[in-house]
Amino acid sequence: MGKQSNYSLGRFTATFVILIFGTVFLLAGCGGNSGVGPGGSSSYTVTYNGNGNTSGSVPSNPTTYKQGETVTVLGSTGLVKTGYYFNGWNTLANGSGTTYTAGETFTMGTANVTLYATWTAGASGYSIVYNSNGGTGSVPVDSNRYGAGQTVTVLGNSGGLTFAGYSFVGWQTKDDGSGTTYAQGKTFTTGAANDTLYALWAGGYAYTANHQGGYGGSISQYTIGPNGALTPMFTPSVSTGGNDPRYIAVDPLGKYIYVSNITSNTVSQFTIGPDGSLTAMSTPTVLMGDVTGGKLYYPSGIAVHPTSGYAYVTLQQKGIVNQYSIAADGKLSALTPPTVSSDTGNASNAPVSIAIDPSGKWAYVADGGSNAISQYAIGADGTLSPLTPFVVATGGKTGSGTAFDVKIASTSSGGYVYVVNYFDATVSQYSVNPTTGMLSQLTPFTVPAGGTYALSIAIHPTGKFAYVTILAATADAVVAQFTIDQGTGELTAMAPPTVSAGGAGTAVITVEASGKYAYATSGESGWGSTSVAQYTIDQTTGALTLMNNASVLSGDGPSGIVTVGK
Repeated sequence: MGKQSNYSLGRFTATFVILIFGTVFLLAGCGGNSGVGPGGSSSYTVTYNGNGNTSGSVPSNPTTYKQGETVTVLGSTGLVKTGYYFNGWNTLANGSGTTYTAGETFTMGTANVTLYATWTAGASGYSIVYNSNGGTGSVPVDSNRYGAGQTVTVLGNSGGLTFAGYSFVGWQTKDDGSGTTYAQGKTFTTGAANDTLYALWAGGYAYTANHQGGYGGSISQYTIGPNGALTPMFTPSVSTGGNDPRYIAVDPLGKYIYVSNITSNTVSQFTIGPDGSLTAMSTPTVLMGDVTGGKLYYPSGIAVHPTSGYAYVTLQQKGIVNQYSIAADGKLSALTPPTVSSDTGNASNAPVSIAIDPSGKWAYVADGGSNAISQYAIGADGTLSPLTPFVVATGGKTGSGTAFDVKIASTSSGGYVYVVNYFDATVSQYSVNPTTGMLSQLTPFTVPAGGTYALSIAIHPTGKFAYVTILAATADAVVAQFTIDQGTGELTAMAPPTVSAGGAGTAVITVEASGKYAYATSGESGWGSTSVAQYTIDQTTGALTLMNNASVLSGDGPSGIVTVGK
């Protein structure tokens, strides 16, 4: 009896031990836990299986997940199966499980998960077509068919595609450059339609100074396409390192950019790379004056000498013009003397903008506080010397601070200076004595630009046309357009006299070097937005027409704008 009981107990005990170990073994195999996480909780993996793919690699997800965590499904990363197109992922190899597309999510259970590529036979699916967009040579060919939600890897310019006078940038989803730009090797997810990628070509570059409401500063950077349209670069903007940038200038060789930061008392300096992108110099900013006690000098207008290495910056709140030499690396260094006064004897003068005539002999400064133009000769050493008389009136309202922007037109019969009077919304016009540089009033002396406030003026490269930005607090802001008489220099309003600015407010307008395109920013404080209006220019009449893509996004509060040839 005792032996029987002992035997039974021993067998029971042995059986019990076996069951315990068996249970542990089964949990480890069926649960599929790839490890034990903190606190003893299990973690699981997600593995992708090509399910018969003939080329390409499945995505890899090294992350482990605990039960209840969210998993985001990856794309196909260019997975291919000859004669089929990719149609998502499924939890079972035969496709009878749960199907997921890239970007969808699911909740991790208590086991490892394998997602199998699903394939649909035949020529169905969607294609990716590459378009030269005016270039010559061979475009890359993607012979794959894709399902909705599949990840596509963008091909390179492997066929030597070229466009005379332009650089290849990448591929665009729209032929006018207003869509999304992709570089070689970047990926995107297909929709439920065929896709065409257009070659993006750059024939020049454009830059806007964005004041950001006075609480920072940036420069938006664009490529200029064969149709004149602006497209943001892969890095759409760079910081100025200062606050409230409003004015921007480029050296004549298109190598350097300078931006005045009004409330930081600095000028930022950048080099322009081979692809047009900006890089801050090793000395990123130059202080414009002693700021002891928190003084603000409001560095504003910047002008670069057209033939020699000199630059000039107006300081509104100090009534002076800083003068610099430009070193071989583009850095600014103060001349001797470092400054020159504007509008001598007038304590309320506020020099805002500065222009240099095309010969490089004369400079003119618009003094907003005194309604006057200061006139200078430019010496061989780059320094400014007041002419006699030193100032001429602008014809604006007394004490209104109307002189704002000054530009020079070089015509077939000589040079002319035009000054925008802000509060009058008029333009003062002068002829330039080619021997002395002195300004003489034309008749009539001032021409109405229309509207309430006028801010800036641009001259066409031929000297035949002029364009003035008219500010407005509504969406119907306009640009005034004029012809320039080649014999007298007089401005005459075109028909129609104004053209829409494509949005609320205008700040600064510039004409691209070829004379075919113009761009107007919208970010003057109080009327600001985040857009740049784009125009084509009739080469016979000079009239502006908004492009089909009337505007392009910029940073917050675009003000000054310049263009650079490639």
